[in-house]
Amino acid sequence: MSRTEEMSFAQMCAQYFNDEHAAVAFMQEKGILHQQRSCVCGKEMVLDQNRPSARWRCTRKICRKEVPLRAGTWLEGTNLPVRKALLFIRAWSDKLTSCAFCKDNFGMNGKAAVEWKLTMREAAAEWMFKNRVVVGGPGLTVEVDESLFSKRKYNRGRVLPQTWVVGGVCRETGECFLARVADRSAATLIDVIKENVAAGSTVITDEWRGYYRLSSEHYTHLRVNHSINFVDRVSGAHTQTVESLWSHAKQGNKIRRGTHRSMLDSYLCEFTWRRRLRPDERPFPKIIEAVAECYPPA
Repeated sequence: MSRTEEMSFAQMCAQYFNDEHAAVAFMQEKGILHQQRSCVCGKEMVLDQNRPSARWRCTRKICRKEVPLRAGTWLEGTNLPVRKALLFIRAWSDKLTSCAFCKDNFGMNGKAAVEWKLTMREAAAEWMFKNRVVVGGPGLTVEVDESLFSKRKYNRGRVLPQTWVVGGVCRETGECFLARVADRSAATLIDVIKENVAAGSTVITDEWRGYYRLSSEHYTHLRVNHSINFVDRVSGAHTQTVESLWSHAKQGNKIRRGTHRSMLDSYLCEFTWRRRLRPDERPFPKIIEAVAECYPPA
């Protein structure tokens, strides 16, 4: 992380949530923590933050039941102070979550940092699932391609298969999809496209035989033979937009020096979630909204 980034984050820490109470109030306002709770006895509870671990407490003298602040919320089971959790979310939004950064700013060990990053990616993935969209449509063009993310490897006597990802991007809207696939067979590729690309779209692919049936699946199918040229001289078709998508999708993979196969789906979801943000939308408030929408207090 650069010196400028360090100063920026330090300024943000000073500006937002000076103490735990302010952080809790923010999470309550955004709908991630309870704003109020009722005891099982029917009495309204009050939030007591004047102790190391904040708790909801029943005011009825004969009851005095207590419930942890995080019980029944997205934060249940986490140990990071709410203020630090909130600052971590902000750092994740700005892609400042290296293990060294998390250790210096939050006192988190490597395992905790990895777990929190996975938690954030899962929140983005859950929101994507609840707000799923298909790309393209009549009059729109979608470029589709497949790319190799992990080569075949040998590990402790086992052969780990190649990991292929199918991606598509709509030229006119910029909306995209990424999906890991078990193989590049026609059945697999057609199913992925039908699931993610609206009928009536013009779909442009390379000459891979797995795409040949597309024209019979309610799509206008154009092909580019990359062994001859990158732009079809007759139709003008090309896949340069989706090639750019691969470049951006794999950039984070290079920064991380690779991605564990078990984590790939969550990284693809995070990438797609960030791509869906409009130019005037910032990741921090949008991921806060996503958490509140997908994990309301129970």
